[in-house]
Amino acid sequence: MDIKRQNVDFGNSIFQTLVDGYYFEIPTNVVEITKDKAAGHFPSALHEPELLLQSLLISTTIDGVEKYYLVGDAAEKQVLGNIHINKLHDKTESEIPYVMFLASIAYYSVLKGKDKEDNRVNINYFSTMLPIWLLKKTNKFSEVQNKMACRFEGEHKVTILTPGLEKVVTIHVETSKCRIESEVARWAIKKDFDLQDREEANSFKNFETLIVDLGGGTVDLALLPAELQVPKSRDSLNCFTDISYLKHIEKLRSEKLLEYFDDVRSLEEFIINNIEKPKMEQRDGNSGKKVDLTEQIHESLREYTQILITKIENTFPSPKDKIYKYVYIGGVAPILKRFIQELIDNMYGEEIREENHIFLPDTRKLNLYGLEILSRHETNAVYA
Repeated sequence: MDIKRQNVDFGNSIFQTLVDGYYFEIPTNVVEITKDKAAGHFPSALHEPELLLQSLLISTTIDGVEKYYLVGDAAEKQVLGNIHINKLHDKTESEIPYVMFLASIAYYSVLKGKDKEDNRVNINYFSTMLPIWLLKKTNKFSEVQNKMACRFEGEHKVTILTPGLEKVVTIHVETSKCRIESEVARWAIKKDFDLQDREEANSFKNFETLIVDLGGGTVDLALLPAELQVPKSRDSLNCFTDISYLKHIEKLRSEKLLEYFDDVRSLEEFIINNIEKPKMEQRDGNSGKKVDLTEQIHESLREYTQILITKIENTFPSPKDKIYKYVYIGGVAPILKRFIQELIDNMYGEEIREENHIFLPDTRKLNLYGLEILSRHETNAVYA
């Protein structure tokens, strides 16, 4: 199997990828298990390739040792399935991004492969990105970017152990690139997938733009010059690691909602599925009764939003003679949208908010779309 492009966003909450334009996502849950447990984990065989995404059990060799992993939905209910949210992971060192990459290609090869014998995958161009907090730890961004890119270049092997869909897949990555998270999203505002200029980008021509990337673990900030140009210096990039959204809602769960949610992932999914509804109601599986959790959750999200906006304004205060455009992106942006808009309306008025505080379509995928646009540009140049 030949793959021209794979672009990956290793999110703390959700892994997102585009493989030759085909999009899918996997919850970022990785749990290592023993060989014996792996052998008996699934009681029956699967025969539908699309079901593998919810039942990913793989093995691979890391540092000379064969290791076994449950990935995504299959790992969600494991005791350690969400432990990674409690600390920042160096994605150049952590096993989690590497295992997620292997799992994604394992799934894609089963879904799109011709048969079980189609077990070699060649990826012409792979790209991903690193968060600003990790890049700013180094003197040169390029050093850690190259380190991350090199993790994926060359040969890899993954074994699918899910009964009924067993397969050994050999992966070869020809070219691997690593970009700057949040900053790369500017390309998704400037260009479409056909590499044509977007008309919407004209509204940013005369304004500096602050991209606010709201992730589950961190908040990245990228201040761009007019016309969405490349940041002027490393001082134009910043990151908040002390106001993790996932930690915030875990605190809410443990203090006020413990009887309704067993773990932070179930609360996160409940918020995602209900944030647009007039009432956020949880149904008791036994009694069928509904409990209205709207007030507790909205109050917590308003509190988080107040902290967020205050920190943003203190980090990049708008000069008296300038107006910034703010573009909110990332997986948490759709959740906080109503609360950010409500707060900005109260602080500066509805007109200022409508002009300068922007939520674009597909906001949670803009980093990935930026990677896709750059990869299309570079592969078109190579293969033209």
